[in-house]
Amino acid sequence: MIGGPRAGARACILLAIAAFGVGARLPAQDAAPSVPPEEAADFARRAALAALHGPPKVFLESLDADGILRRLLGSPVWSGLTERQRTLLRTVVREHFAQALAPVADASAEVAWASVADSGKGPVFVDLGLRYGPSVLKTRWTVDHTPRGPTISDIVLVDPGISLAGEVGRLLGPEPVRRHDAAQQARARALPRVVGFLAILGIALVFGRRLAPEKRRVLWLTAAVPALLFLVDGALAVHRALSEPYALVESLPPQLWRQPEKLALAAQKDGRTEAARAEWDNAIAAGAPAGPIYYQMGLAARARGAPSEAAQYFERALSEVPPAPGAGRELASAALTDGRLAEVRSLLQRYLREAGPDPDTLATLAVVETGLGDTAAAVATMQTARALVGENWKKAELEARIYARSGNAAAAVAALRPLEGEGKLDRAVLRADPAYLSIATDPVWVGFLAEPSR
Repeated sequence: MIGGPRAGARACILLAIAAFGVGARLPAQDAAPSVPPEEAADFARRAALAALHGPPKVFLESLDADGILRRLLGSPVWSGLTERQRTLLRTVVREHFAQALAPVADASAEVAWASVADSGKGPVFVDLGLRYGPSVLKTRWTVDHTPRGPTISDIVLVDPGISLAGEVGRLLGPEPVRRHDAAQQARARALPRVVGFLAILGIALVFGRRLAPEKRRVLWLTAAVPALLFLVDGALAVHRALSEPYALVESLPPQLWRQPEKLALAAQKDGRTEAARAEWDNAIAAGAPAGPIYYQMGLAARARGAPSEAAQYFERALSEVPPAPGAGRELASAALTDGRLAEVRSLLQRYLREAGPDPDTLATLAVVETGLGDTAAAVATMQTARALVGENWKKAELEARIYARSGNAAAAVAALRPLEGEGKLDRAVLRADPAYLSIATDPVWVGFLAEPSR
């Protein structure tokens, strides 16, 4: 019978997650009263912390597993399932979501930032940055209003464009539930139990005639136990068949693209570029959605120092349906390296519209707007970025990074100085932070780092 998925990737390895595939988007939901934005953001943040640190029950109960399955299977089918069948399907949904977000054992994890978008009605979208060690996974949580309160109806891994609810549909396959002939199923389930019962009865009759009366009584008592088990099991099986108009598939369908994906990732890790490319093509041919895979191939090409090839893959990732939004940010990064500031701003603005805000992208955009001479826009972008990160010391760090990227060492130092009095300044960490590379040789920055810690 259906069990939970066992091959979920850990979310802290973004490259492996990006290879997973996105699945079809779920049908749109009817408009419903919206959860207040502040309540939605708080609810999503608590659920995310539970996914990262536990208790897992808090996260699992926050998921609208019933709603996800109702949209995937259709309301008539979902209503026709027994509670036992619904429980099995809920387990598939919950395990898939939990495994996708769970950190690697002993790795640090936290909610780095949060943003909320309220449409005024219907679901509220909460963007959360989940930090796993040095990496941040950008996620979008869909918070819906239900009779039991706010629930999570989907979580999207934003940059590769992976909907976890949509992935459930791919995991269950095209026909996870099918209508069956209840009477025929009852007969099929009853037959082997009846045969077993009759076999025990026949054996007891044959051997009982040859035994003395006192031993015959022992034989009958011994045979009565398995015979009764056959009868009880048969009655339960028949009752279940007659009460279940639908049958679940015995096992989850094979996902033929998983093996090529694993081989492709292994080939990339070993530097076997052509082998990795061939396996990615095999994965797409086997049914994996192309957007996240082209995004993954672009990241790999960029990592091995092939910017032109990376750009081609990122452009293909953006043109797929659904696209991988993170490819737009990667193209913007390449354009920034070449000094094409107007193109960078256009790409980043598109990315923010499609993927929602995050501090790093906003910081880069603020630097670009400064370079283009649009000071007012840069200030507004910086304020938006500061609003995402919460605590004042984190806002100061973000502001310092923005100034550093624009080459303004004096402003970066001025932003960081108040942190020393709060015990939040670590010059050793600053020396190793690549965000400050652009001002690493500036005398103001060098002098600041050389000051003794207080």
